[in-house]
Amino acid sequence: MTSNRSDKVGDLLKKEISIIISNKIKDPRLKNINITAVKVSNDIGIATVFYTIIGEPIQKNKSKIDDKILEKLSGMVRSNLAKKIKIRRIPKIKFRFDESIEYSENIEKLLKTLK
Repeated sequence: MTSNRSDKVGDLLKKEISIIISNKIKDPRLKNINITAVKVSNDIGIATVFYTIIGEPIQKNKSKIDDKILEKLSGMVRSNLAKKIKIRRIPKIKFRFDESIEYSENIEKLLKTLK
């Protein structure tokens, strides 16, 4: 069970990361990233940022963004968060492709075939 504090920090991080990506990112490959959710560990040590890409296929293997680009982005985002947010410890940022949309589409296709 997640704590109320980690949920609040997750909501704050989602908002701030979205602002940072829209205002500070110069790389055109990263301009269309949409932050769908942020899950923060109970000790606020790790924040998993779930994202999708606007205007691209839903599958991660068809995406133009690789993990090395996201590693560099996470460092830049974390340093910008440290300047904006006043919490004791800024969590490590890990980006993860949000597969829930793809999953829900597969379920929907299966349900249509059953009809």
